[in-house]
Amino acid sequence: MIKKLLYFIAFVLFLVLAYQCYEFYSFTQKRNAFVQEQGVKTTNAIKNQVNDILVNITEEAERLAQLFGSNDYSAEEIRNIIRESALSIPEIQGVTAGYEPFAFSAKERLFCPYYDKGSQSYIAVEETYDYTEINASSGWYTSVRDNGAKWVEPYFATAAQDWYVDYGIPFHYKSGPKKGQVRGTITMSFICSGFKNLVHSLSLGKTGYGIITSNKGKFLSHPINEYIGQVTLQEVMEKEADAPLMAAYEAILKGESGNTAYTDKVQKDKALFFYDKIPASGWGIGSFFYKSDLLGDEQALNRRYIRLALVFSAFLLCLIALFYNRDHLDEGEIWQLSALATILLLANIFLVGYLQHNSNIEKDERKSPPIVDLATLGTFIQNQEDRADKLKVPKSTSVPTGIYIQRMEFIDSYNVNIGGTVWQKYPLEVAEKVQVGFSFPQMSPFSEAAYIEEAYRKEIAAKEGEAGYLLVGWEVRVTLLLDLFYEDFPLDKGHINIKLQPLDNNDYLIFTPDLVSYNYTTPSKKGGLNPEIDIPGIEILKSYFNYTTETYEANFGYGDSGLFEEVPVLHYNIHLRRILLNSFVTYLIPIFVTLVMVFILIYACDKSGERQGIIESMAAFFFVLIFSHIDLRKDIVTADLIYIEFFYFFAYFMLILSTFNMITYTKDRSKIFDFNENQLFKATFFPLFFILILVVTIQKFY
Repeated sequence: MIKKLLYFIAFVLFLVLAYQCYEFYSFTQKRNAFVQEQGVKTTNAIKNQVNDILVNITEEAERLAQLFGSNDYSAEEIRNIIRESALSIPEIQGVTAGYEPFAFSAKERLFCPYYDKGSQSYIAVEETYDYTEINASSGWYTSVRDNGAKWVEPYFATAAQDWYVDYGIPFHYKSGPKKGQVRGTITMSFICSGFKNLVHSLSLGKTGYGIITSNKGKFLSHPINEYIGQVTLQEVMEKEADAPLMAAYEAILKGESGNTAYTDKVQKDKALFFYDKIPASGWGIGSFFYKSDLLGDEQALNRRYIRLALVFSAFLLCLIALFYNRDHLDEGEIWQLSALATILLLANIFLVGYLQHNSNIEKDERKSPPIVDLATLGTFIQNQEDRADKLKVPKSTSVPTGIYIQRMEFIDSYNVNIGGTVWQKYPLEVAEKVQVGFSFPQMSPFSEAAYIEEAYRKEIAAKEGEAGYLLVGWEVRVTLLLDLFYEDFPLDKGHINIKLQPLDNNDYLIFTPDLVSYNYTTPSKKGGLNPEIDIPGIEILKSYFNYTTETYEANFGYGDSGLFEEVPVLHYNIHLRRILLNSFVTYLIPIFVTLVMVFILIYACDKSGERQGIIESMAAFFFVLIFSHIDLRKDIVTADLIYIEFFYFFAYFMLILSTFNMITYTKDRSKIFDFNENQLFKATFFPLFFILILVVTIQKFY
């Protein structure tokens, strides 16, 4: 009867396991399809938007070439035309009209005005060098003159002292003895750093970064500034250790499109790289993503792993029971069952703990998503402006704000010291009307060494297409009191969120992340943090900006409670993960050593009737555990029940149960305890402890 029941249970578990495998496969296929869809979608969006801009530039250049080829303009007219053209396309830096020797005037050998939007001025290129001579600095003119319209390779502009990439098109004599010959060129100039800002603004999201390369493989856009204009894909390939990424770079050089997946050796995360080419110019484009960032919360996947593991373990135990049910269990088979059950339980506990430790599950859902690109930031600001219009209140002025943390250390469970720099960019029109500065609302009331001192102040003049601002930087050394959670210790995730608020809500300011001041805004790149920061026992995972909205239950004497309702608060977030080795050595080893010693005592206990020393030994083991437990509570001061404390509670329970067992076994006759000299209790000692741990682990982390 028992064998038939076991066969039935095994059959049911097999069906459940088969369904779980099928459901898991379907789920992962959908996730992979979603990743591909999102990667292709984002890459195409970048490609199309960049291509549209390049098409606008080429069309405008062709229009100017027609004008300059058909008309003779005065110097003043030429300057006005190229200025208006430069202003008509926000993305370009300037426009150049360059003439061949004596092609503009018989009295002037060269004439080549360049209008620079950045400085709102004209640069006479002919006064700087002879742009008609073939050399490294004049390719923007000579290669177009000799070969026709093209996007030229990036070059360092001597006159402007910056790396440029240009679209050049020649214009020709329309009549006269030189009809059809090149008279000069029109050049639409784009600063390479502008490409970086452009790609960055096109919502790559928190998942990665983009690159743009010229036809010869030079970087026009790259997160590392030093690469732009000076490093090629070929040079990067020589240093690249990931073969799939190297193959993708080769495909970019060939003008191919596609994607590749590989494991990033630095971040130890699965990465995706999508690549394509921009039709208008033939340039290569690449988009890099981390798969985990694209997929977001991993809890749904983790639950499927856990369900699979539990069903498989139950099915395996059922098969083992069928195998041993051929006859009566002997002593050796009982120990084998005990060992197998213990191993399976440990494996399941390890799996759940591993998934929890390596997951990116966020418990605090009150905050906005990370603000890592200008598109996301623009959406948030627009929402705030829409709210202001709806409530008929003044719109807030954006103040770009950045932070760079040089040093950081924990004083205790909730207080953390930070030191570094905070800077802000106040629009010139409001700089004299508002209180310049910020506050840390989380500053500890017990901090004795808070230091916020202005370090520099500079007024940045307005440029064409870019407003001026007052740049103010502060050196800060403060202690912050943070709301940290330790219920999941040692598998907990630390989350330091640093709030930055205006000094006066009546100024109607909104602090916004100064994204353009960071090389990286991808959370995994940990922008704003000194890479040399080392917190013992802690691993820094990521950093980013985001917002909360807070409503205060007071108007602080202003009389207008609207000033303090749904106030947007800027946060700089740092995510941490505990390094488990230290916690395991400090807290778990005493527990397991104690349990092993108790098991040895049980194993050595015989039916002699001698009970002296049992209670004393158990009391000694209890004090070992209780002192370790007290040390844990001293290290982590919290009102919450900590996950690792359940190991202590169940260890106490096993001590009490073992004491009862040994006293009963040595004192009285018992069918259960007398079987094979108390083997049933000995064999179930560790499985019972670990099954209790597994139940709690699943309850907390499933």
